[in-house]
Amino acid sequence: MNARAPAAETVGLPSLIASIAVLLRSGGVITAGDVAALRRMDPRYPEAAFFKLEGLVLDAHLPGAADARAELETRWAAIVTGLAHLRTLHESGMRLGDVLADAQYSELRFARLVRADADRLADELPTLARFLAAKGTPVDWTGAAQLILSAGGPNDEPVRRHLARDYYGSLARKESR
Repeated sequence: MNARAPAAETVGLPSLIASIAVLLRSGGVITAGDVAALRRMDPRYPEAAFFKLEGLVLDAHLPGAADARAELETRWAAIVTGLAHLRTLHESGMRLGDVLADAQYSELRFARLVRADADRLADELPTLARFLAAKGTPVDWTGAAQLILSAGGPNDEPVRRHLARDYYGSLARKESR
Protein backbone atom coordinates (compact mmCIF):
# COMPACT_ATOMS: atom_id res chain seq x y z
CA MET A 1 0.00 0.00 0.00
CA ASN A 2 2.48 2.59 -1.12
CA ALA A 3 0.25 4.46 -3.56
CA ARG A 4 0.25 8.14 -2.75
CA ALA A 5 -1.07 11.36 -4.21
CA PRO A 6 1.98 13.60 -4.61
CA ALA A 7 -0.11 16.26 -6.32
CA ALA A 8 -2.14 16.64 -3.12
CA GLU A 9 1.04 17.67 -1.34
CA THR A 10 1.79 20.22 -4.07
CA VAL A 11 -1.61 21.88 -3.61
CA GLY A 12 -1.40 21.57 0.15
CA LEU A 13 -3.30 18.91 2.00
CA PRO A 14 -4.79 21.36 4.53
CA SER A 15 -6.23 23.43 1.69
CA LEU A 16 -7.62 20.35 -0.04
CA ILE A 17 -9.27 19.15 3.18
CA ALA A 18 -10.70 22.64 3.80
CA SER A 19 -12.13 22.73 0.26
CA ILE A 20 -13.89 19.42 0.78
CA ALA A 21 -15.21 20.53 4.18
CA VAL A 22 -16.67 23.68 2.63
CA LEU A 23 -18.40 21.68 -0.11
CA LEU A 24 -19.90 19.32 2.46
CA ARG A 25 -21.36 22.05 4.62
CA SER A 26 -22.40 24.64 2.05
CA GLY A 27 -25.07 22.76 0.11
CA GLY A 28 -25.40 23.38 -3.59
CA VAL A 29 -23.58 20.83 -5.76
CA ILE A 30 -23.16 18.45 -2.82
CA THR A 31 -26.67 18.11 -1.42
CA ALA A 32 -27.80 17.17 2.08
CA GLY A 33 -28.71 13.76 0.63
CA ASP A 34 -25.16 13.40 -0.72
CA VAL A 35 -23.71 14.22 2.70
CA ALA A 36 -26.00 11.65 4.33
CA ALA A 37 -24.85 9.03 1.79
CA LEU A 38 -21.22 9.92 2.51
CA ARG A 39 -21.78 9.47 6.27
CA ARG A 40 -23.24 5.98 5.69
CA MET A 41 -20.65 5.00 3.07
CA ASP A 42 -18.21 2.12 3.47
CA PRO A 43 -14.97 3.66 2.16
CA ARG A 44 -14.15 0.44 0.29
CA TYR A 45 -17.31 0.86 -1.80
CA PRO A 46 -17.64 4.59 -2.48
CA GLU A 47 -21.07 6.04 -3.17
CA ALA A 48 -21.99 8.18 -6.18
CA ALA A 49 -21.69 11.27 -3.95
CA PHE A 50 -18.00 10.47 -3.41
CA PHE A 51 -17.37 10.33 -7.15
CA LYS A 52 -19.19 13.65 -7.51
CA LEU A 53 -16.81 15.14 -4.93
CA GLU A 54 -13.85 13.43 -6.60
CA GLY A 55 -14.76 15.09 -9.90
CA LEU A 56 -14.98 18.49 -8.22
CA VAL A 57 -11.86 18.39 -6.03
CA LEU A 58 -9.79 15.21 -6.07
CA ASP A 59 -9.51 14.02 -9.67
CA ALA A 60 -6.31 15.95 -10.43
CA HIS A 61 -4.70 14.58 -7.24
CA LEU A 62 -5.22 10.90 -7.97
CA PRO A 63 -3.03 8.68 -10.17
CA GLY A 64 -4.29 7.40 -13.51
CA ALA A 65 -3.32 3.73 -13.00
CA ALA A 66 -6.44 1.78 -12.01
CA ASP A 67 -5.02 -0.16 -9.02
CA ALA A 68 -3.24 2.82 -7.48
CA ARG A 69 -6.26 5.03 -8.08
CA ALA A 70 -8.67 2.54 -6.47
CA GLU A 71 -6.47 2.31 -3.37
CA LEU A 72 -6.27 6.09 -3.02
CA GLU A 73 -10.00 6.43 -3.64
CA THR A 74 -10.58 4.13 -0.65
CA ARG A 75 -8.25 6.24 1.49
CA TRP A 76 -9.90 9.47 0.36
CA ALA A 77 -13.35 7.95 0.87
CA ALA A 78 -12.44 7.32 4.53
CA ILE A 79 -11.28 10.94 4.84
CA VAL A 80 -14.47 12.23 3.21
CA THR A 81 -16.69 10.01 5.36
CA GLY A 82 -15.03 11.51 8.42
CA LEU A 83 -15.55 15.04 7.12
CA ALA A 84 -19.21 14.24 6.39
CA HIS A 85 -19.65 13.28 10.05
CA LEU A 86 -17.78 16.34 11.29
CA ARG A 87 -19.52 18.85 8.98
CA THR A 88 -18.94 22.24 10.64
CA LEU A 89 -16.50 20.81 13.20
CA HIS A 90 -13.52 20.81 10.80
CA GLU A 91 -11.44 23.69 12.15
CA SER A 92 -7.95 24.52 10.96
CA GLY A 93 -5.26 24.49 13.63
CA MET A 94 -7.03 22.09 16.02
CA ARG A 95 -4.36 19.36 16.06
CA LEU A 96 -5.76 15.83 16.06
CA GLY A 97 -3.57 14.46 18.87
CA ASP A 98 -4.31 17.38 21.20
CA VAL A 99 -8.02 17.22 20.41
CA LEU A 100 -8.18 13.48 21.10
CA ALA A 101 -6.46 13.90 24.45
CA ASP A 102 -8.81 16.76 25.40
CA ALA A 103 -11.83 14.71 24.27
CA GLN A 104 -10.73 11.86 26.56
CA TYR A 105 -10.20 9.43 23.70
CA SER A 106 -8.87 6.32 25.46
CA GLU A 107 -5.20 5.45 25.27
CA LEU A 108 -6.12 1.95 24.14
CA ARG A 109 -8.16 3.25 21.21
CA PHE A 110 -5.46 5.80 20.39
CA ALA A 111 -2.76 3.09 20.35
CA ARG A 112 -4.93 1.03 17.99
CA LEU A 113 -5.34 4.08 15.76
CA VAL A 114 -1.63 4.86 15.44
CA ARG A 115 -0.75 1.20 14.81
CA ALA A 116 -3.41 0.66 12.14
CA ASP A 117 -2.48 0.03 8.52
CA ALA A 118 -4.31 1.79 5.68
CA ASP A 119 -6.97 -0.92 5.42
CA ARG A 120 -7.78 -0.72 9.13
CA LEU A 121 -7.67 3.09 9.05
CA ALA A 122 -10.47 2.99 6.46
CA ASP A 123 -12.64 1.70 9.34
CA GLU A 124 -11.02 3.69 12.15
CA LEU A 125 -11.31 7.21 10.65
CA PRO A 126 -15.12 7.22 10.26
CA THR A 127 -15.43 5.82 13.80
CA LEU A 128 -13.09 8.51 15.10
CA ALA A 129 -15.09 11.22 13.33
CA ARG A 130 -18.35 9.89 14.83
CA PHE A 131 -16.73 10.01 18.28
CA LEU A 132 -15.65 13.64 17.82
CA ALA A 133 -18.96 14.67 16.24
CA ALA A 134 -20.93 13.11 19.13
CA LYS A 135 -18.89 15.22 21.55
CA GLY A 136 -19.22 18.34 19.36
CA THR A 137 -15.42 18.61 19.31
CA PRO A 138 -13.79 20.72 16.58
CA VAL A 139 -10.73 19.21 14.91
CA ASP A 140 -8.45 19.81 11.96
CA TRP A 141 -9.16 16.66 9.94
CA THR A 142 -5.88 17.15 8.06
CA GLY A 143 -4.10 15.07 10.75
CA ALA A 144 -6.40 12.12 10.04
CA ALA A 145 -5.85 12.57 6.30
CA GLN A 146 -2.08 12.58 6.77
CA LEU A 147 -2.33 9.40 8.82
CA ILE A 148 -4.16 7.37 6.19
CA LEU A 149 -2.44 8.89 3.15
CA SER A 150 1.03 8.23 4.56
CA ALA A 151 0.24 4.67 5.75
CA GLY A 152 2.77 2.27 4.27
CA GLY A 153 4.77 5.08 2.66
CA PRO A 154 8.02 6.84 3.50
CA ASN A 155 6.30 9.41 5.77
CA ASP A 156 4.32 6.79 7.70
CA GLU A 157 6.46 6.69 10.84
CA PRO A 158 7.06 10.48 11.13
CA VAL A 159 3.30 11.15 10.83
CA ARG A 160 2.47 8.55 13.48
CA ARG A 161 5.18 9.86 15.84
CA HIS A 162 3.98 13.44 15.43
CA LEU A 163 0.42 12.39 16.27
CA ALA A 164 1.63 10.39 19.29
CA ARG A 165 3.74 13.31 20.56
CA ASP A 166 0.72 15.60 20.41
CA TYR A 167 -1.60 13.13 22.13
CA TYR A 168 0.70 11.90 24.90
CA GLY A 169 2.21 15.36 25.42
CA SER A 170 -1.25 16.80 25.89
CA LEU A 171 -2.17 14.01 28.33
CA ALA A 172 1.04 14.59 30.32
CA ARG A 173 0.39 18.34 30.54
CA LYS A 174 -3.15 17.68 31.80
CA GLU A 175 -1.90 15.24 34.44
CA SER A 176 0.80 17.66 35.68
CA ARG A 177 -1.74 20.38 36.50
